[in-house]
Amino acid sequence: MTSGSYDFTGYQVLVVGGTRGEGHAIASAFAESGAAVTVTGTMMLRSLYDTDLSAFDYESVNLARQQSIDQLAAGIDHLDVLVLAAGCTLPYGLPPSEQSFVAGAARSGLLGPMFLTTRLRLKLSHSPALGGGCVVNTGAVRSWLELSSTPEEAEAELLTSTAHAGERWAGLGVRVNSVVHSPRSVLPRQFAPNPSSYAGSRVSGDTLVRSRSRVTDAVTDATLFLASSGASRITGQTLRLS
Repeated sequence: MTSGSYDFTGYQVLVVGGTRGEGHAIASAFAESGAAVTVTGTMMLRSLYDTDLSAFDYESVNLARQQSIDQLAAGIDHLDVLVLAAGCTLPYGLPPSEQSFVAGAARSGLLGPMFLTTRLRLKLSHSPALGGGCVVNTGAVRSWLELSSTPEEAEAELLTSTAHAGERWAGLGVRVNSVVHSPRSVLPRQFAPNPSSYAGSRVSGDTLVRSRSRVTDAVTDATLFLASSGASRITGQTLRLS
């Protein structure tokens, strides 16, 4: 990662879904670059996670519940960067009717990451950062749109919504961009995550780990760039990583 290339001292950063995976890597890079970072997860306590969250503040939020989103937004006084890295995690055993409601609400921007972004837009607009407040969507946002569409349609919709938000929010002094990576940049899902499953095969467990690590590093670097002063004039754009 190139977190050492950036200085985010004095920045307040919120990484939604920053407890694991790409979100955790992004949150760690911001913290290493001097930012004060808050991460969110679905568990009530940070101690329930296997990952080390000691470098961050922690907030529990359920993006499928409006009350939970409102509570998170109300507790934030100042915000410079919002990173959306939380995939769709609906409660286990959710009735089909309620899942359908969540899918429709997420698509309409009434629930999920889009709704949270809207709730925080005025606080982002007060950011003194060069270029104003910044929103970065990662590929995890697609999973919310995939509740009621194909992966291809969801990605196309993410690109379109990013462009529209960048245009609409420019007047508020808020930049909105996205980072997505091609499915070809990760190994097929049929390969199990257990390295022992690859014994004697052409794809080793180490290869799988390295592939995922490269993707995570690329997404992290792109996210920090979009939040930096070097990208202060960039908005409404989607960086596609191969």
